[in-house]
Amino acid sequence: MDDRRRRHPSRLVALAALCAAGAVGGLIPGPAQALPGTDARTYRTAGTPIRGGLTSDDAPSLAVGGPRVDSIGAGETRFYAVDLDDRSTAYVSAVAAPPPGAHLDAYRDEIRLTLTRLDGGRCDTAIAGADADDVAHPFGTAVVRQPGSGTAARCGAAGRHLVKVERPDSTAGRDERWTLELRSLREPGIKGEPSGQPAKDSEGADTPLPRSGSPRQRAGGTGFNDATPLTSGAWQDTVAPGQTRFFKVPVDWGQQLLTSVEVPAPEGSSGKPTGSAGFLRDALGAAVHNPARALLATNHFVPYKGNPSTSRIGTAPLAYVNRTERSRAAVRAASVAGWYYVAVTVSPQMERYFEDGVPVTVRVHVKGDAEPGPRYDGSATAGGFGVGADQGRIGQPGPGAAEEDDRLRAVAYGGFGLGTALLAGLGAWKLTARRRAGVPVAGAGPHGGIDNSAR
Repeated sequence: MDDRRRRHPSRLVALAALCAAGAVGGLIPGPAQALPGTDARTYRTAGTPIRGGLTSDDAPSLAVGGPRVDSIGAGETRFYAVDLDDRSTAYVSAVAAPPPGAHLDAYRDEIRLTLTRLDGGRCDTAIAGADADDVAHPFGTAVVRQPGSGTAARCGAAGRHLVKVERPDSTAGRDERWTLELRSLREPGIKGEPSGQPAKDSEGADTPLPRSGSPRQRAGGTGFNDATPLTSGAWQDTVAPGQTRFFKVPVDWGQQLLTSVEVPAPEGSSGKPTGSAGFLRDALGAAVHNPARALLATNHFVPYKGNPSTSRIGTAPLAYVNRTERSRAAVRAASVAGWYYVAVTVSPQMERYFEDGVPVTVRVHVKGDAEPGPRYDGSATAGGFGVGADQGRIGQPGPGAAEEDDRLRAVAYGGFGLGTALLAGLGAWKLTARRRAGVPVAGAGPHGGIDNSAR
């Protein structure tokens, strides 16, 4: 049969399917889903491809804004270039995402970021690593260039700088490449000088969080790019063993983010420890990142042995002056307002206790009232920082929620109707085309089917 008679119908069928899917899926919000055919535990990226240079001489430019996606193998180094001005604070983050089931060594598998001037002068270094053996989970952090007086002045000049990302060689998973997600952000400079002293460590992170009733269901995202927004309260998700879920919380100046991650005893169990036979050393991981994706804190995974387990983690109160702290990286990173990310990872071995997914409760408490922030010389929101007026209502129905649900439902029905009409019309068009071409057409059967045997 002449292939030309099949080419256009196939294109139109594909167009109809895309129209139907776009009319429905593109307009109805919901938790991100893995692409068909991919492992549900896969870290989801949303950036454009970039290929890092093998030397500093062929480093591609890392533009400000949306994420860029590369990959890195064991023992490899990648170079990228960033163009900086002399007023804004510059952040460059890198997130490594080993593939599901990858072999990891908690002591050796890591990524090291270094920001330098073109002449080799070092501006900043940051390290993020695997927190558990053979628990494939994304991890990352950011380097920063803070202009001003003191030691930061050595990198305060405008011009091209280099970002180097290194992955050490390792005997575990040496043949497995990791996805590498990079992002460059700029925070405007401020008018005047910051006042006050850096905050103390997260002194409230180990205290019990306020109880907030029964947890509400909220599925986490698959990465930073589709992290699910939360506010203070209790939220529950069912996490597959080996999966990492991402949430984000708006935190303003003067406020402190405190979270706890809880896993109950298996249903039907006594809730008592199972002894050494059921002990899992690295069962539940949690990490907190600031809006620039710099790592603030991690629990390095907590054990599980069949009884309820809880991990608490939090930030210092946010203050611009925190960035002047020299020795405490967690305090230094709590120096910008905006979305703070909570990543929760469940070990693959938790399937021993929960075959149908692990019920994880994430309790969120934003402590303190919002305070006035610094006077920026520009828009911090445009750079990806700051708390907008609408973020305080995240997770709440709101006054217009019912009308919005009705509107989206109408869009959905309209999308399904459009798709059905398009497919029905294509079916009639194809039937007519086959008759004109002299191709035998089978009679309609009990399901009204069309004979495709001539393909």
